Amino acid sequence: MSLMTREDVLRELELLPVWQLKAPLPSVQPMPIPVEPAPADAIESTPLLSIVIEPVIEPVIEPVIEQAPLVSVHEEPVVESTVVTAPFRLLVSADASMGFVLDCTPSDAQDIETLLSNMLKAININCSIDIAEASAETLGEHAIKLLLVMGEAAAHSLLGKMQGMEDWRSAQASSPIYYQHLPVVITYHPAFLLKNTAYKALAWVNLCAAKRILQGL
Repeated sequence: MSLMTREDVLRELELLPVWQLKAPLPSVQPMPIPVEPAPADAIESTPLLSIVIEPVIEPVIEPVIEQAPLVSVHEEPVVESTVVTAPFRLLVSADASMGFVLDCTPSDAQDIETLLSNMLKAININCSIDIAEASAETLGEHAIKLLLVMGEAAAHSLLGKMQGMEDWRSAQASSPIYYQHLPVVITYHPAFLLKNTAYKALAWVNLCAAKRILQGL
């Protein structure tokens, strides 16, 4: 007698075929465990990742501006001359601070000498030196601080420029005039004032201006 297997036994007992599921059982998902939400003040916000975008800087090309050369401003206005074109008459005050330049006046012109003397007295000037024919070297021999030039011819001799008296007066009204760094005041010649007495008032204005400049030196 042959041995029967378990399958043969079940068949004999009419327990075969073995019961089988016609459809698969649904998969059982695990139930989620409820989690209580954390309090609002306990929730830390996740810091956002800040992305710094650097701007693209384009090179700025500055235009090249050529600067004009600086013009040096001379403090002293320029009617400045170092060359004397002709000899002139020079009177120097007793304190050697003021010099008077005239054209070479004839010695016998008494009326001219009288008016010149009166003009000097009016500004309290006493001249101790009178040189008939002076030059630039003569001026350097005295400690003169200011020159009073009388007449167009004397101005031309000293400054080397020929122009009318009104032009000279207009020039010195706009800016002072210098000769070798000495301030210069130009006025009318006594001979002209003798023939044109109306101009004596203008000459007096120039004399007073010369005194003020001298006092400020």
